[in-house]
This record gives sequence, C-alpha cells and structure tokens, in this order.
Amino acid sequence: MSSEPESDDSWGPEADTDDELNTDVDVEYSEESQESLQPVVRRQNFQRIVTQDNGHVSPETAMFHGFDANLEPLEPLEELLPPELLALAEVPDEPEPQQVAASADAANDVETLEAELQALEGNEEPQQQPPSPPTNSHRAPAQGNVIDLDTPSPPKKRKRLSAADTSLKKSPESTKAPAPPPEDEDDGLTCPICLDSWEMSGEHRLVSLRCGHLFGEACIRRWLGESQKQSSVKVCPQCKTKATYKDIRHLYAKRILVVDTELRDQLEEERRRNHILTTELSAIKLAHYVTADKLLQTTKKYNQLVSMTEGTGGRGAYSLLSGATKKRVPLQQLPMHRLYMEKNFEITRDPGCRVLHFSGRHSLLMASQKSGQSLFPGYGVRFIDPLTFQPLQFLYTTPMMVRNIAFSDTKQLLAVSSRESKIKLFDVRTKLQSCMVTANDKKLWACALDRNDRDNMLYGGDLRGGVYIYDVRFPDNILSQFQADENFSPVIHIEAVPPNKTFHNGGFLVCQLSALTFYEFCTPGEVAQPTRLNVDGPFLSMQYDYVQDTLLISARCNPSSPNSRFVLGQLDKIDNIPVLRVRVTIYGPPATPIMTRPTQLGVEDNTLIVGYLQESKQLMLHDVRREERVQTMPVNEVIYDFCPVSNNNGSYLAALTDNKCRVYKLNSTG
Repeated sequence: MSSEPESDDSWGPEADTDDELNTDVDVEYSEESQESLQPVVRRQNFQRIVTQDNGHVSPETAMFHGFDANLEPLEPLEELLPPELLALAEVPDEPEPQQVAASADAANDVETLEAELQALEGNEEPQQQPPSPPTNSHRAPAQGNVIDLDTPSPPKKRKRLSAADTSLKKSPESTKAPAPPPEDEDDGLTCPICLDSWEMSGEHRLVSLRCGHLFGEACIRRWLGESQKQSSVKVCPQCKTKATYKDIRHLYAKRILVVDTELRDQLEEERRRNHILTTELSAIKLAHYVTADKLLQTTKKYNQLVSMTEGTGGRGAYSLLSGATKKRVPLQQLPMHRLYMEKNFEITRDPGCRVLHFSGRHSLLMASQKSGQSLFPGYGVRFIDPLTFQPLQFLYTTPMMVRNIAFSDTKQLLAVSSRESKIKLFDVRTKLQSCMVTANDKKLWACALDRNDRDNMLYGGDLRGGVYIYDVRFPDNILSQFQADENFSPVIHIEAVPPNKTFHNGGFLVCQLSALTFYEFCTPGEVAQPTRLNVDGPFLSMQYDYVQDTLLISARCNPSSPNSRFVLGQLDKIDNIPVLRVRVTIYGPPATPIMTRPTQLGVEDNTLIVGYLQESKQLMLHDVRREERVQTMPVNEVIYDFCPVSNNNGSYLAALTDNKCRVYKLNSTG
C-alpha cells in the first residue's frame, strides 16, 4: 500500500485553539476484512452504475460485475438512499482534496525551513512566508460513506499552526538563547547569550550594560543590532531594559561572584544597636548618679541647718574628701587659711610668660618666658630658686610661645610643647636637648610625662584632638595613637594618672576645649580604653593632684550654666565605667575671655582652691571643708597660672603674670 510522505509541520508549536486545528485519522484494513467486504463493495459499485444509467442495466454489465443478468431492474436510487446521501451525491467531483492539502502544507514547510537556514548562515532575519491557505483535511464529501480500496489512504495529519500563528517567527538570537546555566563551578564565567567563556580582551571580552547584566561584547552588540531590527528598540536580553551601545562598559575581571552579606550586615546593625543602647544606659546611670549626689548634698545642708537651729555647737562642717566617714567638726575648730603677699619680682621685660611648674624633689621652680636676647628670638624656660625666689639660668627651647611644660622627677627631663609640630625634651642637669618627638607634622599643643613604672612614657596632644604615646628611649616611633570620636577640638592639657585601687593599671586624662576624656589602660601595656567624663565644657584648664587623687577643672559658661565654674572632683567607677564624682562646684563671673589656670593646695585633710576672677580682677581662695570663699584680694594684672611651692620655710603660692611672678605666703590660724 503506497502513501504520501508525512507533513513536516510537526516542528512547530501547538496551536492555541482547537478551531484552527484539523485532525484526520487514517482507516486501515487487514486482508481478512478486505475479503469480507468485497461482495458489499461490488454491490455498491453496481448500484452506482445503476444510478448513473437511470436504473437500466444491460446484461453484459451485470455479468461483468458478477450479478445475474436476469435480475430485475432496481428501483431508482432516489427512492433507496436517504436524503442526506442524496445531497452529498449532487456535489461535483473534485480532484482528491486530501492530496492537494498535504502537498501544499509540505511545500510551505520546506520553504520556511530553507529560509530560516539561510538566515542563520547569513545572520539575517528569515523572510516570513505568506500563510498557507486553510485546508480542510476531512474526507471529500463526494466519497460519502463509500470506501474505495483502490485509492490510497491519506497520511496522518499532525497539529500545525494556523495562518495567524505561522506568521510569527523567532529571531535567530531568541532561538539561540539557552536556559540559564546551572549553578556550578562555571557559573560567572560564561556569556548568557552564547554560553561561551568571556575573555579579558578581544571581541568577546567581559562587558556590562547600565542595568548591570554581564555579556560578551560581540554577543551583546549583535543582540542590540538584531533587537533594533525587530522592534526598533535596543533592549537587554535578560531584563528587557532599554540599552544603547554607549551603555556597554568594559569590566576587568575574569570571574564574577556575588557574596551574600545580608547576615554580616545584620550582625553589624545589631552591634551598632547594642553599642547605642549601652551608651544610653551609661548616660542614664550617670544622670542617676548626679541626681543622687545632689540629693546627698542637699541632705547634708539640711542637717547643717537642723544642727544650727537646735544649737548643737553652731554651724557644722563635713569632710567632703574623706569619703569613708562623715565626721562632723564645728567650724570654730577648723583652721583658717589666708594668703599674704610675700614677693613680687620681674622675670623678663618682654611679656610672654604663661606656664609655671614646680618640682619638690629637685627643688626647682620653672616659668616660661620670652627670650630677652635678640640673637636668639623666641621663648624658653627660666629656672627660679624656690628658697629665695631669685631668677636663675635661662634655657632657650622654641621659637614659638610655650604652651605646656612637663617634668620627670626620675629622669630629670623637661618636656616643652609650643605651637610647633614637635615636643622637645631637655636634660635639666646639662641644659641640653635630649631628644625630640613629632606626630606626622601635626601641631602638638600639650605634653605630659608619666610616673613610677611608666616614667619612660611621654604623651602628646595635637591641634585636632589626637593623642600620641611615645617612649623617650625610642623617640622616633609612636607607640600608640588615639583620636577622639566626633570631637576635633585642640588638646589643651594632659595628665598622667598612676595605678590606684580604682584603676589598677592607671591611665591618663585628656582635656580638650570641648571634651574631657579619661583613657584607662586595660592592660599594663599601651592598650587604652577612652571614656568621656560627665562634665560639660568648654574648658579652660585641668590640674590633677596625684597625692590627693583629686581633679580640678575650670570651665567657661554654657547654656546650662550661665557662669564660669571651678569643679573639684575625684575619679571613680560605676558599673565598671569611669566617672567623675563632683565634690564641689565654685561659680565665677560669666565672662572669661582669657585662658587662665587655677590650682589646688592640699593642707592636712583639707583642700584649698585658688583662682583668678577675670571680671572683678581678684584672686580668690575657697575652702572646701568650710564650703565657702574665705578670701579675695585685688590684682591689677592678669594671673595666667598658679603653682603651689613648698620649702623649709613653709607653704607658698606662686602666681605668674605676663612678665612677673607674685609669691604669696600661706598662713593658717586656729
């Protein structure tokens, strides 16, 4: 049995609707079925002949078809067949519609495949073929229900596109683009268009579009060109974002891997939140401590008033610095301290004196001054005899004004800082420069030398709030460097804090114009943890007395305090956080245009605070145990610095003016 070749429409996708699809099923018969149907077929053929001859059949025709020639004439076909078959019989014969439809479909499919093949070879879009006319794959109506065994069966029909869908053809790139590659070791190495590895240079080098997707340069340029031909718009093959040739950017990488940092970012965010909460908790604890201290002071004053009204010996006083016991002592039994003018001598004729320092171990009083020699213009240090208060040798130190002086009793080294970018150290025995330290060409305003086991350590503070630690034995190296957070005001003073019961490894205090910070050594080495203390600036000066372990601060007025202040306190810890326990606060005038330095004098179990009141031009003496200002005296010159001096004759107070030194004798009565 011969049959026509099958149609090639099977490569196309299925049609969207069933109305545009025609399915035809072949009817095949076995040999046995054909033999059983032969009499029936012959009778039907004979009946068709009878129909054509209008019911008259010759004997020869009847014998040819295997029938008896004496058969009676058949009744007309119109009377035997149903009306439906009669209607079908009236349709004119057509030349085999099944064969015509199959041949037309096959020809259209061959032409379409040839056009696509030429487009792939020439990198051009295939020409769209006109849609084939719709064909009806049902059996010809002329056949009716008659099966002709001599006619070959039509081939099986498969689903094919309708006329509307066959006009939609895929572009070469779209048929070429594969599915995304699996996530394996080659991921990030291949071009998503051609699945070939991109290169570091050449036509297929790694590039990206503005949207961020990566391709080979040759592939993406070809894609953009074909995209413009199809839709007149250049788009990215992955996200369909508009792109141009100018958006192609060269990347210099062989492999692109994306690291998921979400967990790390969450961890950092949690750490920041934890730090913020810890800081807020510390601030709340400090505020609670300040409130509790104020309540304690108020309670003390209330008890004093009660004792006065009950007549229990008059006004009482309490030791604020003992801390362990609250021993009430009548004020009549406390000694009264007074200052008396002892001497006033000139250090130099030129103004420029700013800093005083006294070493009781070596009996040296040092004052900064301007050089009086024209051959060596600049500033230096004048040594003064503390017994007779007579000026001695002059040591030239720097061409700029001296801002700070530090002295080491064990090393007998004098450190001088000015507005230069270096700190100079001098040996007071030879009056020669020993070494010099720098901090990356930054101006160093403050300096300090440590004591005891760390007497080799030198501290320096710069103009931008940075702090540096040096070893005087190796002055060329910086051991540690610290920078205050969110505060870049100049460092005006540094004080070393030796180890004690509260701070086992010690530390150092750094006073800036707008912040006061304590750096606690966490280990015996140079690792320090900074903590900003609970005192508001702006600050003028800071002095630490390591014998009494007390800290004296002078500050200008601020929004919370309309007057200047002298604050005396002691370093302590609350929940392992360093704080300043304020013992007493002395208020001065609101205007403090000049940076002056007060001082504290330790007398037996009492502390005296001496300062200069700029508005009234007075020297002020405050008794801490009495909680009152016990003396004021007029001064016609600005006192820049005070320094307590002790010798065999008693206790003195040296006051430094612009070019003179005033000496006051401290007397105690009662």
